[in-house]
Amino acid sequence: MKRVFIILLILFLSSRPIFAKSPFDQLENSNPLYPPIKVSAVTNKSSVFPGEEFKFHLSIIVKTGWHIYSLSPLAGNEFLATQIFIDENVFRAKGVWKEPKPVLIQDGAVGRIVNGHKGNVEFSRTFLVPPKVEVDKYSIHGKLIFRACDNKICTLPQELPFQTGILVTNH
Repeated sequence: MKRVFIILLILFLSSRPIFAKSPFDQLENSNPLYPPIKVSAVTNKSSVFPGEEFKFHLSIIVKTGWHIYSLSPLAGNEFLATQIFIDENVFRAKGVWKEPKPVLIQDGAVGRIVNGHKGNVEFSRTFLVPPKVEVDKYSIHGKLIFRACDNKICTLPQELPFQTGILVTNH
């Protein structure tokens, strides 16, 4: 009897998957707890001189079938706006965040037409290196605050951190 139990236990355990699922597998069920986007940050230059400008790019990949809202929503949809925050650092921001032209999306989850983005999206902003900044490697940290929808359900507001680095040099 003991052998039969052990054999049945081995058969049961061996029939179960032994590899962990990807966290994105859970998105197939439109689970609003898992953000359907990936974020990466990069600068257009790996090193800069004091007094020079550089562009900071925030690249976002939105899962197929989902969308995020624009930085500049339509009137009445301000609460849906995507926001980008950079932690305080030595660099000075110039101008406002730039985004690709948003598309009008009939959003079934919120029941209205919205400005949004699908697929690959890149936001950018120009920064100035102060003339008297010390030569060193600097980190740029921040967070993206967004809601994503798939026309059936929207995530709760999500906050995703990002970071990149840039070298300030004098030669």
